[in-house]
Amino acid sequence: KKSKGPRANFQCSAVKMVVKTDTCVFSNFRIYPGHGTLFIRVDGKAFRFINGKNEASFHMKRNPRKLNWTMFYRRLRKKGTQEDQLKKAKKRVVTSTALTRGFAGLSIEQLKAKKEETPERRKAAREADVRQIKDQKKKAQDEKKKAAGAAKAAAPKGGAGAAKMGKAGGAVLQPGRSSAPGKKAAR
Repeated sequence: KKSKGPRANFQCSAVKMVVKTDTCVFSNFRIYPGHGTLFIRVDGKAFRFINGKNEASFHMKRNPRKLNWTMFYRRLRKKGTQEDQLKKAKKRVVTSTALTRGFAGLSIEQLKAKKEETPERRKAAREADVRQIKDQKKKAQDEKKKAAGAAKAAAPKGGAGAAKMGKAGGAVLQPGRSSAPGKKAAR
């Protein structure tokens, strides 16, 4: 058998290379090696920027919390967080409690029966209800007419009282007379 050398028993494991990154002072983006600019103020404080847009905005004294493309803005308003992505993935399913306990004075059985009802049956039930209401109104009107007819028969016809009564049942008023021929009467 051939020997494969001193490294025959060595196993190569996947080792990730660590890259040192800085963060942009203005936008809080990651700055990889070889990118970005370094600005050192007169007092000696160093500021790293990922690009000229961030540097210019910093020198113009813009507030990164008000610019929606910065990480400060996104963190402040909870945009793009892990929980946000999980919420979108899950999408809450709402189950109606009405189907388990009923509502508006109706039991579960009545609700289910209503749901299974066909449109033709519903229309027929509505027409029957309308017919019943119309019949009730007609009966009430007939009773009213009978009562009015009985009251009319009981009242005396002709006589002194009838001459002074008008159609509506009130007293007949005579037109006003004026004291002078050219003036109108006060009402």
